[in-house]
Amino acid sequence: MGANYVLGVFVAIICGVVNNVGVMLQKKAVNEVPLEARKKGLMRQLIKKPLWVLGLFLQVGLGAATFIIAQDLIGPALVPGLMASGLIVLAVGSVKLMGETLSRSEYAGVFLMAAGILLLGLSEMSISLEVVRESLAVSGIIARIAIFTLSLFFLCGIMYLVSLRSTSRKGVIMGFSNGFLYALSNFWVSPMLAVIAVVLAAKGSPAQLVIFILACVILIGANLMAIIQIQQAFRFGQVSNIIPVQQIPIQIAPILVYFYAFSLKPPQSISSALIIIGVLLIIVSGFLLGRRQSEMERIH
Repeated sequence: MGANYVLGVFVAIICGVVNNVGVMLQKKAVNEVPLEARKKGLMRQLIKKPLWVLGLFLQVGLGAATFIIAQDLIGPALVPGLMASGLIVLAVGSVKLMGETLSRSEYAGVFLMAAGILLLGLSEMSISLEVVRESLAVSGIIARIAIFTLSLFFLCGIMYLVSLRSTSRKGVIMGFSNGFLYALSNFWVSPMLAVIAVVLAAKGSPAQLVIFILACVILIGANLMAIIQIQQAFRFGQVSNIIPVQQIPIQIAPILVYFYAFSLKPPQSISSALIIIGVLLIIVSGFLLGRRQSEMERIH
């Protein structure tokens, strides 16, 4: 492992911690809004709260900066998994700072999530920006990226509609839908970074300009939608349930990016086994962390 790889892993973990602290502060601010006020003009209430603004800055500002640095160092496949190590901070923080409670099965879910993320990290599925840049010139890969992107948008929309009709697990389903938006955002940072230098220097091809514009539109649109949607989800459940479930599509999408979108081979013989076991642990943890959501919806 080179120095850049180790630094990238460290920055990605820091990004996960900062991001989850920001989420906790946002959830705490949502909890402070009276129940009757949450149903009308929730966002107008939140933007007046310094705590919510600080949480948003940590997530969108500092979190985004560390995320971009990590992406530049180790690419789009490993960063989302390493970031989810911040779920341990989330679990402890939500209990100690916000008075939320976790059952034994939910603690098990958090640690299963961490174990799954560790296995994904050990698979060494890094994708350099040079590989991304070269891949964007291949028409077959462009078509697969388009299918991947449209599929995530479609799944996000379907799950959001399901959440609106749900009466028992609205918050969990909405958080799951929200994960597809962040999965899109996580992926499209790399194509943007791959072409931004040549585009800003006015040396890029028309195709690179289109990719840059498309990446900017998707990044801005997906993140704005995700931020608004997750505040809605917080109305119906506790952060320690919603965010881990949100992680399921976020963690699985990089595997599709690696094997489907870019058609890369496993970096080592054991990589496929590590990936499969890691994904299974993440999925199981998502179910464990969402089991008590119906109780929380009645409370909130």
